[in-house]
Amino acid sequence: MKKILFVCCSILLTAQQLSAQDVFQGTSTISGSDIVFGPKVGLNMTRLIGDGLTTNGILPGFHVGGAVEIPISGEFYFAPELLFSLQGTRGSGSNIRLGYLNIPLMGKYHITEKIAVEFGPQLGILVTDNAEDFNLITNSFDFGLGVGGGYRLNDNFYFQLRINAGFLQVIENFGGTNAALQMGAIYYIL
Repeated sequence: MKKILFVCCSILLTAQQLSAQDVFQGTSTISGSDIVFGPKVGLNMTRLIGDGLTTNGILPGFHVGGAVEIPISGEFYFAPELLFSLQGTRGSGSNIRLGYLNIPLMGKYHITEKIAVEFGPQLGILVTDNAEDFNLITNSFDFGLGVGGGYRLNDNFYFQLRINAGFLQVIENFGGTNAALQMGAIYYIL
């Protein structure tokens, strides 16, 4: 946890050295040299995908945390996040719930002043689960890829839609990788 905080603080401090360059035109007050950050909340629709899963449905959950947008060059941004995310899958009689500390490291390209596309890796650290109830052993880490887009309503509000696909097996000797559709909102503090 200390390493994660150190990395996030290092990113913020290093990013201040980036050159100033205006990105948005028109009525926005955000310039290309501005680093913005803020809280993020959203809804998850998750499930585990794999051959060993017989009854497997979508489980609603949530994510909450923070996001940063760091200008790189022109319309390109580095957008790391630190989130607690409730994920899992719905079974026939009970649900498997997995709580992750997720660290998406997204690259963001602003197509227009309002619309952006996002792409990047995501590291997940399992912090809580109910797998013991089912005599299952879960892996402590997840690694995946996120793809999505966003819409900036104004200088402060940014809405996202993202798909995350995990690459690592969630449950040992049983299978299943994480899959999530996320809808989120960020309130950037200027």
